[in-house]
Amino acid sequence: MSEISMLFTDINIENLSYKKSLQTYVDKRCAHLKLIVRPSGKKSYYFRAKHKGKDIKRKLGEANQLTVSMARVLADNILSELKEPLLIFEAESQKDPLKYVTVNDIFQLYNENELCYRKTIAGRAHALEVAYRNHVKPLIGSHYVNELSKKFARSFFKDLEVKGYCAHNKALSGLRAAFNYVIDYEEQLKIQFNPFNRIQKMPSVSRNRYLTHEEAGRLFKALKEVSNQDVADIYRLALFTGARLSNVKQMEWGDLNLSLGTWLIPSTRTKTSQHYEIPLHNMAMDIILNRQKTSYETRFVFPAGPKSKYGYITGGDLVWKQAIKAAGLYHDNPNIRPRPHDLRRTFATWQIQSGADISVVSKALCHTSLKHTMVYAHTNVSQVRDAIDGAFKKLV
Repeated sequence: MSEISMLFTDINIENLSYKKSLQTYVDKRCAHLKLIVRPSGKKSYYFRAKHKGKDIKRKLGEANQLTVSMARVLADNILSELKEPLLIFEAESQKDPLKYVTVNDIFQLYNENELCYRKTIAGRAHALEVAYRNHVKPLIGSHYVNELSKKFARSFFKDLEVKGYCAHNKALSGLRAAFNYVIDYEEQLKIQFNPFNRIQKMPSVSRNRYLTHEEAGRLFKALKEVSNQDVADIYRLALFTGARLSNVKQMEWGDLNLSLGTWLIPSTRTKTSQHYEIPLHNMAMDIILNRQKTSYETRFVFPAGPKSKYGYITGGDLVWKQAIKAAGLYHDNPNIRPRPHDLRRTFATWQIQSGADISVVSKALCHTSLKHTMVYAHTNVSQVRDAIDGAFKKLV
């Protein structure tokens, strides 16, 4: 009986119709994973491979009980077992078919069935996936789950502290979530405890960096000299509007009312799923009107090249680094050097320092609560000095 090759996905498997005769399908991504569809409509996953001239066949489970990614993990585990002598394989696979599940397998299941569905900017890999790939996978990704202990987990994250709180905490969040996912939804793995649940996160550094007017002047001068002026305009507009960088990059001509000088950000592109209307400062209007001369016929104000997947400019970190170095603002400590998001904090702080009511600033930032705006509200040293002088003025 011939096999039908297809890419296994949960939707494809669910939609497969049954026929009068038994049908066998093979996964294009995992050649040793087979699906048998019986005339009754029953669908079952099998592992099939040749080992030393012997045909190895193991039933993995029913399609209505296993996700495709879970079936692939089980098939890969049996393939790993085949590296052992055949007699050992026969005995071990019967006794404990899940013996060779690795940390990579756990995170793969979590990523394919949950994490990949979370919305990210411009389709980028999720931060938890990046942290796992960079800080976990190279060190313990190939470790077998049944060899992990709470003491091992604690020791691993103790060593990871040298990477800083951000890398440490995101890697921990990713592993916690991955193990909790398989405990809750992949019962076939029979994992009953999460070795990372009791590990404490490192305390984060409260960040309040914003640009002084003098620093902003130096930055704008440096931005004039960078090679990519399209990206430079994105950073300029981020300061003049206080908008998130992702919203600036995705700005469309259809969102703008140039006669009224307003920018409507649709709810599909905001964190709160609400639409916001932002009044545009004259400096912001100058940038937009200047760009109108060259990109008005495109959908986006900041269009990307013809091969772009999204149509608008993404990235820009190298331009930012080039600019802050040229402006003398770069520092080895990431908590001291300015980041692109600090332009939003600067937008809010300058307004509050000029005497603007915080409720008005909150509206300008498109916040739904004043407590969110307070994070961006910072007083400068001169204001603190004036307050102190005022407190003791009558003693003079």
